[in-house]
Amino acid sequence: MASLCGKHIKPNRFNGTWRAKSRLKWNRQPPPTGMMWDTFRRLIKRAFCSKSMNRAKTLNIPLDVPLGSWYNIDRHIEYEVYRSQNTMCKRPVEEGPSIFERYEVAGEANYFVRSGTRNTLVHASHPTSMTEGREGHYHPDHQYNIVEYPNEQRSVSEEDDEDIEENGLEILRESDNLIACSDGSYDPIEQKAAFNWRIVTNDEKGLTSGSAPVNTNPKYLNSYRAEFAGLRGVIRYLKKHELHKKSITLYCGGKSCVDALNSNINFTSATLEKAESDIIQATQKIMKDFSDLKIEWVKGHQDDDDDDTELSERPLPVRLNIQCDLAAKECLRNSIKPSKRAPPMEGSKATLYLGMNM
Repeated sequence: MASLCGKHIKPNRFNGTWRAKSRLKWNRQPPPTGMMWDTFRRLIKRAFCSKSMNRAKTLNIPLDVPLGSWYNIDRHIEYEVYRSQNTMCKRPVEEGPSIFERYEVAGEANYFVRSGTRNTLVHASHPTSMTEGREGHYHPDHQYNIVEYPNEQRSVSEEDDEDIEENGLEILRESDNLIACSDGSYDPIEQKAAFNWRIVTNDEKGLTSGSAPVNTNPKYLNSYRAEFAGLRGVIRYLKKHELHKKSITLYCGGKSCVDALNSNINFTSATLEKAESDIIQATQKIMKDFSDLKIEWVKGHQDDDDDDTELSERPLPVRLNIQCDLAAKECLRNSIKPSKRAPPMEGSKATLYLGMNM
């Protein structure tokens, strides 16, 4: 809503005569009434322009605190002009939204000149406006002022606060075949859950592992959710670190989880109401990028069996499952109430948070 200078809000933002050109698709709604606009204008003033409550509706309304630098992010609003340190891009209506007029700074001069077209925006550019001067000289109306997006504002593609040990990552990258395993743990008394996953080569080198608590509505928290969270965690890690083109066998002790991920589910409004459909859909979406991923069941808790077989003498998938189970239980015991919200789960149309839980 604010002006490009970040110092005020223009009056046309409050009366329906201005509209942002956005790539997002919004539902059509009835036009607001005059009383609705008055209420909207009053509340915006109270929140951001409290020093100008009585300013006429035909005048610019100064912000109490001017906005800071532009963030270097992708924007859904399609502005007419953008600038970087030495380049400006203008979006001409007649040539379509993907073609930009390009303007480059003229040597040591303080103006820009037309220099062809571009199909994409210049990296690290932000919205501005420009003024045409004499002899084809153009001047941006705002100084270049951009900063990187803060690290603490994480994107949804990052691990959800997983404790990851990846000293063997380079060894995994050199191998054509990988073995992975994940397991979840759930405590119905404490209403807590956690998971652990592990990845190794066929000859048991390059051990890489990750653990994390499962933060979701305690009413619906169960062992099923914990198992899926571990599977999603290891699959996301494999994709993020470009291991998804290798031949991978992923073992899990939850047979119903294995069957669900190996099935072809046509997600509709009805299926999305079923238990854990959000995490199943999100995981299967990532799985589509894998070249050779096999998810197989391994009998869990074989260390509880009444036999004297040493852990080192058991098959590799069994050993990994036992190790994942122990690590998941340890993570569960050490987990604390989350202090911040986990990022929304990709693949879901909407995310509801109850406190810090998803």
